[in-house]
Amino acid sequence: KDKVLENLIITIVYSGSDGSIHAVHRETTYRDNSNSQGNVDGWNNGMPKSFTVEYIWVNEADVDVQGGMLVMFLAVFIVALSGMIGACTTSSSSEEDYDISKMAGGGGGGRGKKYK
Repeated sequence: KDKVLENLIITIVYSGSDGSIHAVHRETTYRDNSNSQGNVDGWNNGMPKSFTVEYIWVNEADVDVQGGMLVMFLAVFIVALSGMIGACTTSSSSEEDYDISKMAGGGGGGRGKKYK
């Protein structure tokens, strides 16, 4: 069966602050071309003389870019700081373990003092 355009909906998403258009969407509605006769009820040779075009304007909510950047900066700062602290504590504790093992006579078959 043939289908003809009945309705076209165009949705335009724009910014309220500067009026720039961010997105354009379309939605079409078709109906069956069951009227194949001549010029009857607004139809001409099986095709409608007109169809509806509907425009929908959607105001997009403004985004606080500075607030988002501040949150991202703080998150990166906290992760970097915790990584540095973790690396420092791991490094100093392994050095202490190494020194203690030398003093106790362990490691490498060296001669160490025996304590009673």
